[in-house]
Amino acid sequence: MKYKAGGRYEGELSQGLREGQGFLEDQDGQVYQGSFHDNKRHGRGQMIFKNGDKYEGDWVRDQRQGHGVLCCADGSTYKGQWHSDVFSGLGSLVHCSGVTYCGTFINGHPAEQAKKIVILGPEVLEVVQGSPFTLSVQLQQDDGEVAKSESGRVLKISAGVRYVQLPEYSEVSFFKMDEDYMETPIQTPFGFQCISYPLSVPMSWGPEPGSTVESARADLLLSKRDSEPVLD
Repeated sequence: MKYKAGGRYEGELSQGLREGQGFLEDQDGQVYQGSFHDNKRHGRGQMIFKNGDKYEGDWVRDQRQGHGVLCCADGSTYKGQWHSDVFSGLGSLVHCSGVTYCGTFINGHPAEQAKKIVILGPEVLEVVQGSPFTLSVQLQQDDGEVAKSESGRVLKISAGVRYVQLPEYSEVSFFKMDEDYMETPIQTPFGFQCISYPLSVPMSWGPEPGSTVESARADLLLSKRDSEPVLD
């Protein structure tokens, strides 16, 4: 059957209506193959949408309802329950970004979605250059409860050295800085002027064993300018 508004149907009919198994291509080029009842998609079937998304699963009167799998054109995949054409009930969503949610969906949205990333521990974390340190990170909902249903987020940590001008007589020493290696400061979102934090110190920065000249130079640099490491 070819329709005046566009599209065509090939399959079983009853009293001029689509009934049973068939193939339907609508005027937008979307394709459905599966079960029909009373002229509507009803039962088990698969459909390719005009945006490239593919769905295979249960239908009730032209709406996705029951259990089904949706493979989106961007690479995201949802497997689980549907109601009234949206995610509803238990399901798992693997987003194209790598984030995975397994749990309850309500009206197309995760019921326990993570809304914030919280770093546990003290506000100031003391670290030693070249030494490893550990951060405890938690995904939380708006109410502070742990979002156990979600995983796969990537936390990017950047570290820098904040410029701190200390008096020459100060005995406080945070970090030795050689002016020959000075970099253009980076403005951080938190208002700090930072330079990148080196993972290791080049040998030329520190005094060589037995070198009194290099030792005196290092002391001079330390008295001129010190910097305070800051995690950003």
